[in-house]
Amino acid sequence: NELRNVLVRSVTVLMAAFFVCFYHAEKLVGFLKKPILQALPENQKMLYFFGLTEQFYTYMKVAFMGALAVSTPFLLYQVWLFISPALNKKEKKLVLPFLGFASGAFLGGLVIAYRWVLPYTFSFLLKFGAADEVPLLSLSDYTTLSIQLLLGVALIFEIPVILGLFGTLGLVNATLLRTIRPYAYVALSVFAAVATPTPDALSMILVLIPLYFLYELGSIVTGK
Repeated sequence: NELRNVLVRSVTVLMAAFFVCFYHAEKLVGFLKKPILQALPENQKMLYFFGLTEQFYTYMKVAFMGALAVSTPFLLYQVWLFISPALNKKEKKLVLPFLGFASGAFLGGLVIAYRWVLPYTFSFLLKFGAADEVPLLSLSDYTTLSIQLLLGVALIFEIPVILGLFGTLGLVNATLLRTIRPYAYVALSVFAAVATPTPDALSMILVLIPLYFLYELGSIVTGK
């Protein structure tokens, strides 16, 4: 019964947030389009849709992602209500700070991705190639790529928070993280390549450098 109540409340809030976001979908899409419109030449500041339903489904996709972002604190709180009876006192003390730091790191990653990663990535890609090659950008493809980059960078910023939690639980320590550093750097490079679905090296580097920094920060957070 408790699981059912949690699911009902979560789905209800998520659906309500979706309808609100869909009502404001044009503004959300406009906000998401700013980085590419600023990077496009003055006479080409347009995105195109190539099917009658493409624009509608794109707005629905953006509205759902916005609803998920808005309702995440409530959804996490519902998860906390469900699992808290099974946790001991030490675990309960760790969960709430972890959720707070994780939310802050996620939001920080979104801001950095929107302010720096997206503009530099799009500017590089648009300038790549011959001068007589003109971009014809799909609204759906652009929003999908933007959301992937935003989420990829935001998830990357969870690394020190997760490592800090593992260190507090005694699963890892700074010595272990320093020992496996070469292997971790290789794994982070692969992750950066996957998290940035664009083929250019600049996007990967823009993600990879913070990854290395956040890994080292995580080793500091875990302590000795």
